[in-house]
Amino acid sequence: MRTMLISATLFASAALAADISPGSWEITMETRVPAEPAFAPPPFSIRQCLTDADARDPSRILGGVSNPGATGCNYTNASQTDNNFSFEMQCAGTYGIKAKGNVAFTADTMEGMIDSTANIGGKEVQQTNKLSARRLGGC
Repeated sequence: MRTMLISATLFASAALAADISPGSWEITMETRVPAEPAFAPPPFSIRQCLTDADARDPSRILGGVSNPGATGCNYTNASQTDNNFSFEMQCAGTYGIKAKGNVAFTADTMEGMIDSTANIGGKEVQQTNKLSARRLGGC
């Protein structure tokens, strides 16, 4: 199983756009599978340049770590309170991912947890994902 199993399009509300700064970001995802405690891959990190358009459409923020099977994602129950974003998501692609998450953010950081279920080989696999991101500067 690959650590990139989770859809990268974790954000669905443009309401975050006013609070997230464009620029160079380092985005890290740490994945754990509760049913397989020995499965502990190292965190997966990417660097991504977020443009003004990316900041206005936060669903694009983590596009670089998206799993090819995570397509047709729809968000429900998305809400923002101050600097906290909560959401539920369902993707119709190969893995049929369902996720529920909560992300706290500032202009230069993001921290959150995303619990998800994916269909892998006909079997539902639950994952817990810790997200952290930080703005490094300009692109």
